[in-house]
Amino acid sequence: MTTSAPFSSGPIGIFDSGVGGLTVLRAIREAFPGEDLIYLGDTARVPYGNKGTETVRRYSVNVARFLVERGCRALVIACNTASAQALDAVEAAVEVPVVDVIRPVSRYIGEGNARTVLVLGTRGTVASGAYPREIARTGRQVTVLQQPCPLLVPLAEEGWLQGEVPTEVVRTYLGSVLASSSVDTIVLGCTHYPLLREVIAQVATELCGYTPAVLDGGFHAARALGALATMQQRPVNRPGATQFCVTDDPAGFLGVARLFLGHDISAAEHVDIT
Repeated sequence: MTTSAPFSSGPIGIFDSGVGGLTVLRAIREAFPGEDLIYLGDTARVPYGNKGTETVRRYSVNVARFLVERGCRALVIACNTASAQALDAVEAAVEVPVVDVIRPVSRYIGEGNARTVLVLGTRGTVASGAYPREIARTGRQVTVLQQPCPLLVPLAEEGWLQGEVPTEVVRTYLGSVLASSSVDTIVLGCTHYPLLREVIAQVATELCGYTPAVLDGGFHAARALGALATMQQRPVNRPGATQFCVTDDPAGFLGVARLFLGHDISAAEHVDIT
């Protein structure tokens, strides 16, 4: 993120390719109950994870510019794929601070005592190498393992958060890697995965014989957002408003949002972004 840009009095913009970024919005809302937020889900073009890098960069820049035009004074990229592939392009395209979901948790790892980290993510995020790269930049000697877990996204969106099916899927993904490595920290490297945090922690404890730390990028993105000068200079003494925008039919978005937010939302604005 950059902190040198001029600040306005506008809301915080948060964007993702779909609904997963709502876990990040939830963390930000809990940290800053008085802030106005705008969430944009690029649901017409979801998922970003199977798109080429240049396409992800173009989509992300277009969304970021849209949010800035809406008056946002800071942006949060609530998408691991966009954070991995488009952060520099977004920062170059807008004149407001930008927070992503990869650097903050990587810096937290760099400041701590982790020795072996397991990153769970989509195939695209794992293939990008973003987490090993950012953790290496902290200068700490940390072993970083990665495991793609593509089935966890549809499980989260279908609300299959507990029970035999998600438990067996998680056990299948974690079994071999935890059997051969002493992992002390697990990173939820996809914004859908916090919904399955309980199952992931339970299975990891069973397989390891101890409980690894489980880190949520949304929580650490909220912490990074709070460190911005524009946040520190803006005490707010009223409940913040949240506006939701989507690039496809809002009906599907509204139906899934409750799983990610813990409550219903009444409306989402359909917007066109080229």
